[in-house]
Amino acid sequence: MTYDLIGLGETMVALSPPAGETLQNATVLAVDHAGAESNTCVGLARLGFRVAWVSRLGEDPPGDRILEALGREGVDTRWVRRDPRRPTGLMLKDPTGLRVQYYRAGSAASALSVADLEGLPLAESRAVLVTGVTPLIGPETQAAALALLDAARGLRVVDPNLRRGLWGSERRVELVLPLVERCDLLLAGEQELAELVGAGEPLILARRCAVRGPREIVVRGAERLGVLQASGEWTEVHVRRRVEAVDPVGAGDAFNAGYLAVRLREGSVDDALRAGIQCGAAVATSLGDTAGFPRNIDAGG
Repeated sequence: MTYDLIGLGETMVALSPPAGETLQNATVLAVDHAGAESNTCVGLARLGFRVAWVSRLGEDPPGDRILEALGREGVDTRWVRRDPRRPTGLMLKDPTGLRVQYYRAGSAASALSVADLEGLPLAESRAVLVTGVTPLIGPETQAAALALLDAARGLRVVDPNLRRGLWGSERRVELVLPLVERCDLLLAGEQELAELVGAGEPLILARRCAVRGPREIVVRGAERLGVLQASGEWTEVHVRRRVEAVDPVGAGDAFNAGYLAVRLREGSVDDALRAGIQCGAAVATSLGDTAGFPRNIDAGG
């Protein structure tokens, strides 16, 4: 069995008020799912790639809902384990100040371990993906993330995705850098890289990361995006702010999916950047982490 990409990480049930309302005054909430790796898997599945998502969910209705939703998107969830003792995580989104609150301490996914990778066709997969959230949510999850990257023989993709308020957040640089050192393609925010390797211009940040192992580094900034390739070539594009953005949460994951879609089809960095920008912008104009993700892209492939 060959997958284009296998992703490892937590997905939570996500609750948010309708457009124009807040958690404080809403009388109904929209129910969705959210998780960096599964968001990217959904995007790639919509673009025709064969993907699998690996995680743990509680044996509860939120876990049932997530499995059904991802299954409808074409994401293979056969490697997801159900935990009868721990719940599925919860995310609350409030458009007021674009605030997001997580309730994931003690969640099923925080107990992910190397044992959960047993039987996975990692060596045969064209790519694997893990983000920095995974090593930050529990004491065994970093080992699982590292084992995923060590066992892979295809493209190893990492998004640092540094987050505060998690089990390992106070040690986030220590816990996430080993992932960076094992990856081939690094997809990262400018501020995250500054925290990991020291402040500097995007090209400087990318070069500091390159000496640690990655062959291709994408640096996402608020107004510009840059890519450093293995050849040393640096490509930079400026991005216009989109005032029509409704819900920017998940836009980075959508960018990653668009970029990966083109690179997995051996498209150029320029086309990959255009695809990533297109996908990220589309998701930001709809409520939910994946609702607005397109089913085809203009660039690449």
